[in-house]
Amino acid sequence: MFSAINYSKIISCFLLTGILYPCYSNNYDLVKAEDSLMILFKELAGATSPDKQKQLNISIIEILRETLKNPVSFDYPFDSIQSLGKVYSQDRSLRIYSWNYSESPVRHKYSGFLQLRNQGSNEIDLFFLNHEETAREDMENRTFSHKNWYGALYYQVHTVHYDNRKFYTLIGFDFNNFFTNIKIIDVLTFIDDNPVFGSPIFRFKDGIRHRVVFEYSAGVVMFVRYLPDLDMIVYDHLSPSLPRFRGQYRYYGPDLSYDALRFEHGFWVHVSDFQWNE
Repeated sequence: MFSAINYSKIISCFLLTGILYPCYSNNYDLVKAEDSLMILFKELAGATSPDKQKQLNISIIEILRETLKNPVSFDYPFDSIQSLGKVYSQDRSLRIYSWNYSESPVRHKYSGFLQLRNQGSNEIDLFFLNHEETAREDMENRTFSHKNWYGALYYQVHTVHYDNRKFYTLIGFDFNNFFTNIKIIDVLTFIDDNPVFGSPIFRFKDGIRHRVVFEYSAGVVMFVRYLPDLDMIVYDHLSPSLPRFRGQYRYYGPDLSYDALRFEHGFWVHVSDFQWNE
């Protein structure tokens, strides 16, 4: 016969087991998925056959699709997978995963997922980002869905609000081809619960754009980043190395001056020749 003290301990252990086991199970499943993904990403990086790359990428997508449905995954770091980009919005309502592989020096394939967390219920809406190649000249004045995404590696998200709407401002990178890289400043919104990339809120002297696209020499580095202290997006101004190369982006690079974007009355407004002391 149990004493009152021992009986209390048994009840406590049972309750703790019942509460903690699902958490342990979720974390254990995430650790297993992370281990599998780490192996697949390493194989993808070393694969040279397009067919093998495609097969490995499909396996990665399938594992991530199932793993990211689990609400616990939203806060799970996936630290061991260096090839998988992971960025949060400031309010931690959105998490974006993105990655790529190179079929050749002039052909890069991108994949990604969006996790949108309902702050009240903690439920997750998951969207796969399906890459469809897009010509550069079509980029700045189009909207895209998650089904025909242009492809990028996102490294920063900054959220702005206007007129009861939330705009996730995205900054990303595209390897593009052997000669040039691309950086993108875009806006993600949700319309009828579906993600929409691009919105006519980038205001320049020559007109309104849905996103800002910079193409420049693959041999240089371009700075593009939202800076909280300034509450602005600051970026290198690009120029051709010689006037005769104007319009040939393989010869473009930073010219030691800066431009910026400031959010005003629902628009990201271009600030030319921004004076910034790093």
